[in-house]
Amino acid sequence: MMKKTKYIVSEGLAFSEAADMKKLHRKALQGWHLKRFRFAGYELEKGESEDVIYSIDYRLLGPNEQDEYFEMFATAGWMHVCSEYNMHIFKASSGTVPIYSDCESAQDKIRRQAIPVRKVALYVAGLTILLGLLMKFTSGMMQTVSTVSFIVALIVAIPSVMTYVATLYHRFKRVNAKG
Repeated sequence: MMKKTKYIVSEGLAFSEAADMKKLHRKALQGWHLKRFRFAGYELEKGESEDVIYSIDYRLLGPNEQDEYFEMFATAGWMHVCSEYNMHIFKASSGTVPIYSDCESAQDKIRRQAIPVRKVALYVAGLTILLGLLMKFTSGMMQTVSTVSFIVALIVAIPSVMTYVATLYHRFKRVNAKG
């Protein structure tokens, strides 16, 4: 008996969004279609082979904005597949005009993508610095607790800051390619 769903790992949207979208395209050709986001990856569902391409958009939507937002993409030939927080994945037949066909809209997408990443990175980095200072200027049990907290915060801060730096890299890469 063949499984009807499976999980695939994301390579990290901030680092290699295009690679993830190509991987989803290859899986669709094999009959595995994106069903929804999962922790650090995607859940796929078995179906018929389809030659479709995937694209992602980053936009925080209010409760009354979803229908109009998805309709705008549908008009351009893109069908909404799934969403998680401010990330929305769409699919279209191969050959459909890309969602981001000009430099300005691609730059705007990267800017929107960076907003929540920046907030998390700054918060965690600030917390790590505060815990480091607390660790340095306390003693006894308070120093032990702040040391453990500092290590945990550092473990979270490093990938958070790296992810934010990746969004900045993509943003400036686009600006330099444009100019």
